[in-house]
Amino acid sequence: MTATANENGVFDGDAELRIADAHYPVRVRLTGHLSPIDGRYHWQGLAYGAPDDLTAGKQAELLIGNRSAAVRVVEKIPSGQLMVSGIGSPPYDLSSV
Repeated sequence: MTATANENGVFDGDAELRIADAHYPVRVRLTGHLSPIDGRYHWQGLAYGAPDDLTAGKQAELLIGNRSAAVRVVEKIPSGQLMVSGIGSPPYDLSSV
């Protein structure tokens, strides 16, 4: 799958989730905004296809192409996807969204 961004600013594409020494191929749907409160870019979304045994609260790294960013695994939602969030430069090209 190739990475795409729709007109609503949602990034959708393949990624790699790294937690400790483990690497997991996932598909992500991410969006973000520049916060007027702290002036930083906040982004979040869902990671699809992660192993069932991954749990929330973990610090990780999300890689998309040659870009990467620190990410926090916030929670596993009832349908099984991982909700992830980050602050700062996202792992996707903002010019594409």
